[in-house]
Amino acid sequence: MLKIFFITIAGFLIQQSTAVAGPLGTVPTIQEQNLEIMFDLRSDLWTSPYTYKNSPVRISGGSIRIPLFHSETWSASALLYDEALNLGRADFELGDQSVFIANSLSNQIGGFGVRKNFADGSEMSVFAAYATASDSPWGAPRNNYFYGALIYHTKKFNDHSYLLGIDQSGNRGLHNGKPFPYFGMMFELEGKTVSFGFPYVKVDWIFKDDWHGQFFTTPFGTNLRVSTDVGDNTTVGAFTAFTVRSYLLNERIEDNHRLYYQEILAEAYLTRDVTSATQVTFAIGGSGDRRIYQTDHLYHPDAKTQTIKGDFYGRLALEFRL
Repeated sequence: MLKIFFITIAGFLIQQSTAVAGPLGTVPTIQEQNLEIMFDLRSDLWTSPYTYKNSPVRISGGSIRIPLFHSETWSASALLYDEALNLGRADFELGDQSVFIANSLSNQIGGFGVRKNFADGSEMSVFAAYATASDSPWGAPRNNYFYGALIYHTKKFNDHSYLLGIDQSGNRGLHNGKPFPYFGMMFELEGKTVSFGFPYVKVDWIFKDDWHGQFFTTPFGTNLRVSTDVGDNTTVGAFTAFTVRSYLLNERIEDNHRLYYQEILAEAYLTRDVTSATQVTFAIGGSGDRRIYQTDHLYHPDAKTQTIKGDFYGRLALEFRL
């Protein structure tokens, strides 16, 4: 599925995410201060001490988030992003025949976001991007799509506020290419921020001496994260999620078909500020229930679902704030 802004429907309503874009439901926000450059690499490890997997699943990505303007009332930023999913093989049988999928599935994005803060405490944000998600990125016009969103966050009424918005995406997984409205409420309670609406639920809370927890679910996945600071420069935590990625397969017969990759994962991670401008993350985890299928409606394969063997993985992420 990113602190700046993109990808698809209601998952972006409130969550402030530091993850790189990719899975459906990733959160869009505005980058206000530093230029930020991020790299993330995840790769399968060995299935056992005696068996080497010579075709590991790998997910690698990078982004550049550029603040364009910031004042008390206006903020604007831009994003360039690239993620590659390498499935490790290309002999999947989709439908009634074997279909060749190029070595990597790519998700590439370029766009910007603008936010206006009003005097009464409300705000409005507009996001727009042009993207491709395919085994042949930018190879054909039908592999590319437009993303746009308009979000209005009301002023605070006692302990709550409201969110209204509309989303337009050609690669949403549901109602592709059609406007999709959403709405929600956010409550600030003692030690917790609770957000819910159509179609999402999010809970943020502090517990047990500065442990931070976050639960988030949308039609495109669910995740749970807990973390705590260890000293001034180090954070440790754990993360588990069910995620879905969507691609416009170049050889698809029908334009409205999408190729979906979904998995369940869990990891433990350590993040450390190496310098005031550099942060590094090391993680070890496991990924299972990996499925790949083609359909015109998310979670409803139109033919046999292909599975990919689960494995332990290692992940390395770097973030530079300039």
